[in-house]
Amino acid sequence: MQQPQVFKYNYAFLYQSMAVYATTLAVYLVIRGMMHEEFSQVFYDPVVYLLCIIILASALAVVYNVMMRRRIEIDGSVLALQRAVRRVEIDTKDVRGVRLQQERTNGIISRAGLITIFTASRRRPIRVVPYNFERSEELTAAIKAWAADKAHIRARRGRPRTPRHRP
Repeated sequence: MQQPQVFKYNYAFLYQSMAVYATTLAVYLVIRGMMHEEFSQVFYDPVVYLLCIIILASALAVVYNVMMRRRIEIDGSVLALQRAVRRVEIDTKDVRGVRLQQERTNGIISRAGLITIFTASRRRPIRVVPYNFERSEELTAAIKAWAADKAHIRARRGRPRTPRHRP
């Protein structure tokens, strides 16, 4: 019997944001400490409070997401979306269609996609963002293989870009 493929939630972005805000706070404290005679005056600055609140909120987001234990399991004909309190299982017989939408951007995320699963038993479709999970390319390929002939790739929305011709 084949082991199910398990894709866990990716916490890298949350850890990186916490590290960036903590580094910003440390640099700000050092620079402001050099400008004042007394270092204790720095702690009354509202920017310090704001950065501390942001770091605390990021830490709470990490703890919340770790407690949720989100993951996707693909085992044969069943795709399971699992959290700490709920498990949604989708059989391929129940699937009406799967849309794989690829979007290429020049921003931080070089390639973001969205997978929308339409089922017969649910009114609203199930949306999965592969970037939020570890091994996102493998996850996209696994869902595409799981859906088989019901999957179709949707091109990027927007007006088509025409090549510019120089005179």
